[in-house]
Amino acid sequence: MTDSGKKIEQRFLVNLSGIIDILSKHLYSGPHVFIRELLQNSTDAISARHNYSDSESELVGNISVTLIPKNSIQTQSQLIIEDNGTGLTELEIHQFLAVIGESSKKELLDKQQHDYIGRFGIGLLACFMVSNTICLQTRSIKQKDKVLQWTGSPDGTYKVVEIDQQMEVGTRVLLTAKTEGEDYFTHSSLIHWMQYYASYLPYPITLNTPSKTNFRINATKPPWLWESLSNTEFLDRAILIGEKYFRGPFFDTITLETKAGKVKGLGYIISHATTEHQQQHLIHLKGMRLTKSAQNILPDWAFFVRTIINADDLRPTASREALYEDATLLEAKQELGEQLINYLVNMAENAPDKFEHFVSCHQMALKSLVLDNHYFCLKITPLLKFETNLGSMTLGNYIEKYEHITYVENVDSFRQFAQISSAKQECLINGGYAYCTEILNLYAHLSKTHIEVLDPQSLVGQLSDTDINPALLTEFINKANTLMSDFCPNISVKQFEPEQVPALYISCEKQYFIKSAKINQVESDELWSDIIDTVTKPIESYVFSELCLNANHKLITSLIHCNDLPQLQQCLKIIYVQSLLMGHFPLNKNEMDILNTGLISMMTTSLNFQSNNKTQH
Repeated sequence: MTDSGKKIEQRFLVNLSGIIDILSKHLYSGPHVFIRELLQNSTDAISARHNYSDSESELVGNISVTLIPKNSIQTQSQLIIEDNGTGLTELEIHQFLAVIGESSKKELLDKQQHDYIGRFGIGLLACFMVSNTICLQTRSIKQKDKVLQWTGSPDGTYKVVEIDQQMEVGTRVLLTAKTEGEDYFTHSSLIHWMQYYASYLPYPITLNTPSKTNFRINATKPPWLWESLSNTEFLDRAILIGEKYFRGPFFDTITLETKAGKVKGLGYIISHATTEHQQQHLIHLKGMRLTKSAQNILPDWAFFVRTIINADDLRPTASREALYEDATLLEAKQELGEQLINYLVNMAENAPDKFEHFVSCHQMALKSLVLDNHYFCLKITPLLKFETNLGSMTLGNYIEKYEHITYVENVDSFRQFAQISSAKQECLINGGYAYCTEILNLYAHLSKTHIEVLDPQSLVGQLSDTDINPALLTEFINKANTLMSDFCPNISVKQFEPEQVPALYISCEKQYFIKSAKINQVESDELWSDIIDTVTKPIESYVFSELCLNANHKLITSLIHCNDLPQLQQCLKIIYVQSLLMGHFPLNKNEMDILNTGLISMMTTSLNFQSNNKTQH
């Protein structure tokens, strides 16, 4: 503030060397991006010349890169990049090369935005990562009587002079490698990075080195311009390029195209199950490759798809190595997702065997999509197979036969219900696998189908009461509860099919968790044991478990009339452990001892019986 109290507006100062350090270490993935930036600027300059006037629209654009390796006379390698684009006037040089963030394309972006790749005005600075100076010579289509030379240094200084030199309209950039940049001024490095970034740019690009002259970098036609190919040629080329980038084989190849962002290209459905949820996409912006590992071009559920696509109207981030997430990108992503959904629905309806193979490879992705899209849910869910106690079947066939949906929420409950329901010819769906319960409920809601969930406590109510003398039954249950108080204090007697099953151990999911935790607690140190107690004690009073004996089984009938308490206790313990094993419950040490003791006792009794028979004989 001055003495008069008036505020003076100040300007920020920029440390160019600091900016270059930020670009090289934090914005760009490596020094090699200078090649991309130079080729991008040349491509945009040719596009600008095409748009300059009608007379220039037929110009054949051309970009050449020439390497002059270091030798005994020249101690540093040089690189020359030339184009026949629009060139720059002196005013444009001062405006666009000397002001960071100012782009020569800005005044044209609103009119022909889809023609230009760059927009940030910082690309030329990438050259300072490999060279201590940038020399740019140019002749503008607007000022053909002058050839100007701009020389810039990383300390922020530059100079512009008019040079006496013959030159066609266009721009020439001359770089001299600094010591740490020499690796990028070699024949192999230039071919690798030029083909990586520029294989599909629209104008011819040639590389000249001592070992090879006029080597064409981008002779291959990009896959988004294959409309003239026959179906056979298209498929052959698509498979070839897909295997090159994504290591096939592939389940299928499809074409993709959107109005939003003007996206166009190929989609590859991988032919094997994958747990890798990271998406891999080869993304190009107006022919220039951005990245081979884009994550945000397809919906999250489409991790089974790889793409090679080009976008004319999507925006890159400042690093130009990813797509900027804006409304256009979200709209393009939605369009691509809808195309994939239509492809899957069409396959399910018209090629069921092919769709079944797809489901076997990509169940998780498909289930995730079913929950994400109601239209897809209604179309696809009836075709999905679910595990039931009567075998695997599609939900459509299940509903057609039983008219409603009955399921259990977890695998352990399903195992408890399965045998009883099978004997009664009732069909239950196992909803214990990933997304199954959510899919069943969503489909039932959308299709207005009646749905019922069974829990273990309801299973007891489905079993029939026995016709055994009530007094005898009560006496037996009291004795059984007393004898089994340390293992399972709740014992009941019902009659159910199949009669070969002597007992069912019925419990809730929390009981399974507590039982597993207690087994681990025995082998844990004091700290971990206390943690388990803290977790399990609050829910112990809410758990449900019951050993239900089957009165239709001959052994149970005999036990009800048994008055030998030690023998009764031994039999009940073995039946209890057997029911745990049938329900796939974990066994603790005491239960393992019961199992071992019981088996040894039975074998000993059998051997003694056989020995006595032989002696008597």
